[in-house]
Amino acid sequence: MEDGIRVGLLLVATPQLEDPNFRRSVVLVVEHDMDGGTLGVVLNRPTEVPVDRVLPPWAELVTGPSVVFQGGPVALDNALALARLPGEDEPLGW
Repeated sequence: MEDGIRVGLLLVATPQLEDPNFRRSVVLVVEHDMDGGTLGVVLNRPTEVPVDRVLPPWAELVTGPSVVFQGGPVALDNALALARLPGEDEPLGW
């Protein structure tokens, strides 16, 4: 059954959505599987926490703003990065 959700889609909360976890949020869908669920990242919730305070090795790779974004109500003790890589090949461990 087609649900209309696909990787790369932006989900934008309507003003009527009052759930505090997603109120006024813009979510980029990064993974979607009818059996495994959907993974997305909130793109518009920057914190004041610099990336180098949480993930020092990533600090030199970050483009502005170089702060951690709060990505959602699930797994707040994990980090997920969005990246754009040159070339066509998938890097080892990606």
